[in-house]
Amino acid sequence: MRAARRLLYVQVMRLPHATLALAALCLALASACSIFTRSIERPTAEVRDVSVSAAGWSGVAGQLRLDVTNPNGFGVPLAGIDWELAVGGARAVTGTIELSQTIPARGVAPVTTSLTIDARDAVAVAGELARGARSYRISAKLRFTTPVGPLDVTVQHSGELADAGALLGSRR
Repeated sequence: MRAARRLLYVQVMRLPHATLALAALCLALASACSIFTRSIERPTAEVRDVSVSAAGWSGVAGQLRLDVTNPNGFGVPLAGIDWELAVGGARAVTGTIELSQTIPARGVAPVTTSLTIDARDAVAVAGELARGARSYRISAKLRFTTPVGPLDVTVQHSGELADAGALLGSRR
């Protein structure tokens, strides 16, 4: 009888510990799930500059400079940029750039990337520049990777190309 009472006492004493361990496990799982279900604020981007810097037989090269702001409390990796550029009345040319840059938590990061316009499209752009066109329109889709999946941010900007006349011998 004494052995049975002792066994019952041990089982009863283990019950609160098991309940406490189960409660702790549930709490840990709930907090881990909240990490993945928390809302992610959309980063923003502002175009600082678009430039056309070199022309050759293979095409035209330029640069896109952005300031990307991340309002989140964690870094967000920028995986790439899909862009479309129109100069003057020339049809828009497109391109894709793959990147590997993390935008810091609650920070702003400068992003500079090259724009390459192949020879076929460069003829139309060069024709517009030769006629004195300096206005441009760019549309870019920034592709971010986040803990809950991909996130795209679109930015559109219009402006004037600086130093584009130097490519053609300054015909203004």
